[in-house]
Amino acid sequence: MGTTVLYAPGWRVESAVFDRDGTGERTWNRAIDSDGVEYWRTTSGLQELLHRHGLDMGDLTLAQAPPRLTDPDDACE
Repeated sequence: MGTTVLYAPGWRVESAVFDRDGTGERTWNRAIDSDGVEYWRTTSGLQELLHRHGLDMGDLTLAQAPPRLTDPDDACE
């Protein structure tokens, strides 16, 4: 089965179904934060991890968001 890659501000999440812990196949999520720290979590564990960092599952998107403008004068009018 393929891997789905999702993005949230400062995060990259790769989701795939496989047997990681010998208990049978299920969805595992490899989450990498902006510091490069890697976390392996089930879907419920990923939700808890994101909440601890001020994010929600709904913040994950299929496309990587463009970088935010750093200078407020660069914004479109």
